[in-house]
Amino acid sequence: MEIQSQNIENNQQSRPMVSVVMIAYNSSRYIGQAIEGVVKQRHKFDVQLVICDDASTDNTAEIVEQWSKKYPGIIDYYRNEKNLGVQGNYLEAFKHCKGKYMTMCDADDYWCCRTKLARQVAYMEAHPECVITYHRVINYYEVSGEMSLSNGGGMISRTPQELAASNTITNLSVMYRADALDLNNLPTWLSEVRLIDYAMHMLYAQHGDIHYMSRPMGVYRHLPTAIWSLAEQNRRREMAIDVRRHLIEELADRPDLTAPLEEACQRMLNADLTKPAKTKRSLLSRCRAILSRLLPVPKP
Repeated sequence: MEIQSQNIENNQQSRPMVSVVMIAYNSSRYIGQAIEGVVKQRHKFDVQLVICDDASTDNTAEIVEQWSKKYPGIIDYYRNEKNLGVQGNYLEAFKHCKGKYMTMCDADDYWCCRTKLARQVAYMEAHPECVITYHRVINYYEVSGEMSLSNGGGMISRTPQELAASNTITNLSVMYRADALDLNNLPTWLSEVRLIDYAMHMLYAQHGDIHYMSRPMGVYRHLPTAIWSLAEQNRRREMAIDVRRHLIEELADRPDLTAPLEEACQRMLNADLTKPAKTKRSLLSRCRAILSRLLPVPKP
């Protein structure tokens, strides 16, 4: 019994406090900045950075190796033999996470606050009923150089029911209490939905409280994309409805969560995508957009 107790204690001591999931695919242009934002965090606990490379064909692996040599013992790098797609890559990465808490930072995003992890861990350690913390982020539009802040207009989820009504969590900001879910035995339908981030938010949210931090601590990079066609808007709506349909079935014993999910689906179905979106911005918003182009983008 004494040897067994000692082994359990050793395992607990060797377990990192936080596992950071970073999925990558041909991410050589951005991944260095993403890694820098993780390894330069200021804290007094162990961190595991799980980088799951979805069979990149560029020099992503070489860049990761350079950072691994500079910061040994932090980065766990895995490369898929074949491309699994976004969902498959996330699910593969989850299997390698060992931390008490789990966070996300895709290879084309990055954290700009050195105390992000310390702040989120401190709150969750003090509030065991909390299963999710998330924070405001800076949206950076690479083509125009404009910046904006997320969660404007009071769009904040502080309860699972509010999150079921509307997804306000930017993935790079979230921290989960990892053991609230069995990461090796997740629902099989997760491999089928495109919006796996929202699915994970809701699966965790069913088990406890959500805490929002208003401090911007990460940069979400909006990469160049063409203006959505009507067909593309329909496809995005279908993806959003699809993940909610799966969640409604998964959470059938939680009517307090399935009701707002069903209402959200109905709103999407009733939305008229043929109606032109309002493009006129207020004078204040236009001034903010111009000013944001003159300001430096926050660094890791």
